[in-house]
Amino acid sequence: MRLKFYSVRCLTPWLLLLAACAHGKPTRSESTEPLELVTDVALPGGATRFDYQDVDSVHRQLVVAHMNDNAVEILDLQDGSLRGRVTGIATPRGVVVAPDINRIFVTSKPGEVVIIDSTSLKEIRRVKTGTAPDGAAWDPVEKIVAVSDQHDGALSLIADGGDGTRHQIPLGVETGNVIYDSARRRFWITVVRPSQPDQLVAVDPVSSAVTERIDLPGCQRAHGLRLHPDGRSAFVACENNNLLMRVELAGSHGIARAATGQRPDVLAIDPGIGWLYAAPESGDVAIFDINQPGLTFVGHAHPGENAHTVAADPATHRVFFPLMRSPSGTPVLRIMKPKGQNPKPTD
Repeated sequence: MRLKFYSVRCLTPWLLLLAACAHGKPTRSESTEPLELVTDVALPGGATRFDYQDVDSVHRQLVVAHMNDNAVEILDLQDGSLRGRVTGIATPRGVVVAPDINRIFVTSKPGEVVIIDSTSLKEIRRVKTGTAPDGAAWDPVEKIVAVSDQHDGALSLIADGGDGTRHQIPLGVETGNVIYDSARRRFWITVVRPSQPDQLVAVDPVSSAVTERIDLPGCQRAHGLRLHPDGRSAFVACENNNLLMRVELAGSHGIARAATGQRPDVLAIDPGIGWLYAAPESGDVAIFDINQPGLTFVGHAHPGENAHTVAADPATHRVFFPLMRSPSGTPVLRIMKPKGQNPKPTD
């Protein structure tokens, strides 16, 4: 299914699409799943909820927040084996790797960022942030880590690689994911406002000023966020109405919309093949070809229950789903890949 961009003023096609979205998945012809299993790798800890992940391409490792096990797992990107485990982190959620300074930033309740060394895989220190921090992003130019203070409806900017002062910018009643835009040298963050519509907001990391607010009409609880590799558009997961939006960042901010599984959460992009993965709480992962205009649906994948978090390795095109329970009842990393993709192993 291919959805063309249209202005937010074009209400008729928008309403037709929302009617289709009410069924919880895009309309499509029947086809086989686009992903196939590579392997399952046992994970340590309890059969509890996982949250965000980030790929450390420099050290060839995957960093996974084992949210309800109060731990962070660092896994080998090639085979999923455990390299290290950092425990004692209360409710870890957001994860971002800063390879240029050899650090990993992990958000933790009730209001901390835990800093981990990417090589030793040991905790360095903890710094204060806002209430219930969620997503995190890294500015390698200004060496600023950005944190979504979800329950404050704010964005915290922490200077000097997490060692400097913190400046909090109020934005709404709730914030979701945050990501760094290297082309514009801005952070983008999803914001829930006191009244509709929710917004996609740009913040200057140096001045802490809000530089742009883009309305997201029809998006209920804007949360997940990713930028297209070409920097021209952003993808927003609307958690409460099972919707994915592609938003043009320039011009009239045209929006394309497509349905996802129930309560879409984490988004991941493989820039090499141009696929976007929208992982929902229902575990019914929707895949889109973002090389095409709008939102071109590829197919569904069903990696398992609670597959609401996903990461993609651009070097191997492998896709990672930490699952609470394998058939034996223990946590597992399910590694999958697009059918027909046979990349050579990396060193």
